[in-house]
Amino acid sequence: MHALRTFALSLALIAAILQSACTEVSGTGRSQFNILSVDDELDLGQQAYVEELDTAKKAGHRLLTTGPEHDRVMQVSRRIFDAANRMHPEIARRFNWEMTVIDDPKTVNAWALPGGKSAVFTGLLPVTANDAQLAVVIGHEAAHAIARHGGERMSQQAALNVLVSAGFQLSEADPGTQQAVLNALGLGTLAFSRNQESEADHLGLLIAADAGFDPREAIPLWQNMAAAGGASPPEFLSTHPSENTRIQRLNELMPEAMAVWQAAKAAGR
Repeated sequence: MHALRTFALSLALIAAILQSACTEVSGTGRSQFNILSVDDELDLGQQAYVEELDTAKKAGHRLLTTGPEHDRVMQVSRRIFDAANRMHPEIARRFNWEMTVIDDPKTVNAWALPGGKSAVFTGLLPVTANDAQLAVVIGHEAAHAIARHGGERMSQQAALNVLVSAGFQLSEADPGTQQAVLNALGLGTLAFSRNQESEADHLGLLIAADAGFDPREAIPLWQNMAAAGGASPPEFLSTHPSENTRIQRLNELMPEAMAVWQAAKAAGR
């Protein structure tokens, strides 16, 4: 009975926090739980950016400042960041967008931190067969920053910590109870992460299209990524949607993206 009472009080506390810290994702209108201010995220993103680049350098990777790989990434990213500012001015114009190219041929990856600090690894470039495919990746990462997914994830963890400090030991509950609690609070980690990835796919596709890149290149891009990744875990064990699910969703979004692209071309982009 005591455990049940504690659980009920914990849920009520989390519900109050969720209600008081709801924001709206630019471009989708989704209500999200985020206890961080934009200024908080800018500060955290800047700190993490310095740390990430320092880690790359300590691992022996150069930060490119010249050369064809650097120039290609910079040209595409400038157009993506301009499009992000056009499409999401209230949030994106507060960012100090910055891109770094990390010379690591073995890493097929890119990232964007809260506040728009971004990096592309040179291992990604052969997988992106053309600039439109590279734009889809950079747009996807920029969308994570615009949708404030980093702050949302940190807020999720803070909410779970409140449960623990309130006396509900989630780790001691059976797996079914754990998942039920997380789902009841909207904090189911795997589904939460996959939903963020799908949201970044959506927003990033439209950003790339507004920047003047053919959004149809998103389909072969993710096919290339799937081939480069080799064997992957089942979707229910992954924080990312499966490639088939991702491609199906992108095909559903394509009419909207094509309309944005046509408007961008008409505007001379």
